[in-house]
This record gives sequence, structure tokens and C-alpha cells, in this order.
Amino acid sequence: MEDWKAGLRAELRAIEIANGDAAMAQLPSLLRRLRSHEAALGGNPILALYRRWRIRSLSRAVADARWHAEQGRAARLGGLDPRL
Repeated sequence: MEDWKAGLRAELRAIEIANGDAAMAQLPSLLRRLRSHEAALGGNPILALYRRWRIRSLSRAVADARWHAEQGRAARLGGLDPRL
């Protein structure tokens, strides 16, 4: 039974590391797109509604990517934070 649990923990650790690596790879493009939408916020009021929605959406995506990157870093160092 302990071997099964150890195998599961190792697999979860590998998954967290892979997710963290993928999130780190996506983070620069997410930040670039977020800055682009923030810079173009003024102007046409109809486009401003879309841009505000897109800024909120990209902000959530950046926060998620940062969280996954941190979880991957923690898993790589040997600790795994519980999901809240």
C-alpha cells in the first residue's frame, strides 16, 4: 500500500512540475497581451468594453499561470502546497 502511495505522490509531483514549466512558458506572452490591452484602453467606447473584459480575463490567466509556476517550483524543490 505504501508503494502505491509513493508512486502516486511521485506522479503528482511530476505533473505539478510539468504544469509549472508550461505556465512559465506561457507567462511572457500573457503579460505582453495584457500590457497591450491596457495600453490601448482609451479611444472607442465600444472597444473599451471589450478591452476591459479582456484585461480582466488576462489578469486571471496571469494569476493562474503564476500560481501554477509557483506550485511547480515548490514541487521541484520537494514540497507540494495543498490546493486551496
